[in-house]
Amino acid sequence: MDSIFSCAVCSNKPCAKGDENFPKNCPTVMEKDIINESIEKYNNDDDVNKIMKIANTLPVAENGELRSRADEIINLIVQMGIKKVGVAFCYSLEKEAKKFVKMLDKYDITVVPVCCKVGSVDVKEIGIEKKRDKFIATCNPITQAEIMNKENTELNVVVGLCVGHDILFNKNSKAYVTTLVAKDRKYGHCPVKAFEE
Repeated sequence: MDSIFSCAVCSNKPCAKGDENFPKNCPTVMEKDIINESIEKYNNDDDVNKIMKIANTLPVAENGELRSRADEIINLIVQMGIKKVGVAFCYSLEKEAKKFVKMLDKYDITVVPVCCKVGSVDVKEIGIEKKRDKFIATCNPITQAEIMNKENTELNVVVGLCVGHDILFNKNSKAYVTTLVAKDRKYGHCPVKAFEE
């Protein structure tokens, strides 16, 4: 395996401990300029600064219990004062998207939910061959993103978009994007289970 940095195999993780004993090919040592530029962004961009501060408090609720990811996202939305949220969801996770939108309904938030099949575009329209002459709707992540851009959403939440579709959605979204559900058909949308085999 050819890896530029040793992060994935570094057992000591000195970066997490304030230890100065870094491996030779550690980005902490090799990328000082990028690190300093990042610190400037954290300190000089008000939104970035606020998100970073909130992110460090999200995992634990006031009562000491761990929050679910849905609760973490909602907590961030509330603390940021976000008023318009896009929900880009996969057709096959409609129930989960509906439940998340219901959770958001408890707050003074305008929700812009857009299904992946938006536009009712047949796959042949984007050059994908079909075995049968039957309508097959393509997923449409760029349209999902552009609708949310038009609506001026402040944060977009991905609910189970396919790999590739999520890439295109994230790239075309003007607003910040976070993922509520990472689709994993084999492991019930829990991708880390693949590492247990």
